[in-house]
Amino acid sequence: MEFNELGVEFGYTYDSAAVVPDGTPAPENPDPVRVYQPAARPGHPLPHAWLEDLDGRRVALTRLVRPGRLLLIAGEDGQAWCEAAEKIAAECGLPLDAIRVGHVDGDYRDLRSTWTAARGHTPQGAVLVRPDRFIGWRAHGAATDPVAELTTALDALLAR
Repeated sequence: MEFNELGVEFGYTYDSAAVVPDGTPAPENPDPVRVYQPAARPGHPLPHAWLEDLDGRRVALTRLVRPGRLLLIAGEDGQAWCEAAEKIAAECGLPLDAIRVGHVDGDYRDLRSTWTAARGHTPQGAVLVRPDRFIGWRAHGAATDPVAELTTALDALLAR
């Protein structure tokens, strides 16, 4: 078992003021020591997934989180979330990047559906990844006012 404890090494999660819960229950895990179940739930580490950029190059999802910057990852139909993130970043001077990831459409393509299976939201939803590569917030779908909803999440994450 010494070298087969993926749940311990990759599956650690936590709750804190820097995590906005989304109301979903934690995934059931029959063996939290040995079994790692990737999930993009607030408080969980960003799962690994191989993506493809628009030029056809393979890119690891976790490498898209730049040092000292937040990353909003929206679904293929989550352009409203990306626009909200760009507006908030410009107005508040926040280090916040935004991308869309989808199986067919987006800034990056999830050809194997690895990210799509783990993200836990619809194509209109999004997750906000902290610089430490932990999920800080998740929207399951579209919002009537994405700027207000994302601002509220950022205020909670950044204790503003």
